[in-house]
Amino acid sequence: MLGNSQPVVLSLQQKIDQLTLKLQSATQCQAPRGLGKMTSVIIDREIGDWRRFNNRRQIASYTGLCPSEYSSGGTRPQSCVTKHGNPRLRAALVELA
Repeated sequence: MLGNSQPVVLSLQQKIDQLTLKLQSATQCQAPRGLGKMTSVIIDREIGDWRRFNNRRQIASYTGLCPSEYSSGGTRPQSCVTKHGNPRLRAALVELA
């Protein structure tokens, strides 16, 4: 059964590789240090216009990679990331960790 599917799987892999190279070559500038071309393109396309954010906290909130908070009275302890936000962007960023 696997022999029948192998040509189809190889063809699909070649197509994925071609599209990946095409997407990576679409990057406008040098990828930031620590990011690959693919991750850089995904982040840039998911964010769209960076100017719509006023500060980095808004970007963190949009991605869902901001700390959760348990406020009670005068204390505001922060915990792990909330993981709310854009799921495609979060998935690309979590792969980096």
